[in-house]
Amino acid sequence: MPSPLAGMNPYLENPEFWSEFHSRMIVAIADALDDCLSRDY
Repeated sequence: MPSPLAGMNPYLENPEFWSEFHSRMIVAIADALDDCLSRDY
């Protein structure tokens, strides 16, 4: 059955399943950016 919400997947948006993933992903992205940016940022 296609999602009733175009452009969204309610399963992927459900914080009950993904809150830890989102938190860890934000930190991983910040760490990766920190390696690429100069110390002025």
